[in-house]
Amino acid sequence: MTTMRRLDRIPVPSGWARAWDNLSSREQGLAMAAIAVVLLAAAWAWLWQPMQEDIVVARREVLHDRAALAAARLQAAEILGLHRDTKRPIGGPMGADSRPAIERVLGERALKASLTSLEVKDSRTHITFAAIGFDALVGMLDSLAKTDGLRPVEATLTSRIDPGTVRAEITLAP
Repeated sequence: MTTMRRLDRIPVPSGWARAWDNLSSREQGLAMAAIAVVLLAAAWAWLWQPMQEDIVVARREVLHDRAALAAARLQAAEILGLHRDTKRPIGGPMGADSRPAIERVLGERALKASLTSLEVKDSRTHITFAAIGFDALVGMLDSLAKTDGLRPVEATLTSRIDPGTVRAEITLAP
């Protein structure tokens, strides 16, 4: 079947068909070229351009997602490292006396003079400082957690008049 017979099957308004037949072959070629240009412009505007914009957005999202993944992997590695660095509580499970570990850390950090009270009850140790530097307190708690597995389970911190100093009541447990 020839191309013209296939085109005859396309429903076209009769006025357009008569106008097409009245055109010369040169005018028909120019009309076909104009139609092709319009179709290409429409395809570019509705298909190609949005697709290119989406590619740019997708590349930005990939970079953002890769950065988030890298940060998550670093955090996971840090968590694993912290988990490996944490030793088991001294003296074993529940009921172990944590007093020697606390006194050792207080001695290493020269904080024994700041200690007001140290009470051990069951598996929990309650310590009180009338006045201690906040940085020193955080360092002491970090050291107890890493070396002895003692972590604060309850804490009351009250600011003092001296800047950076707090009254601390802390309960530690393995």
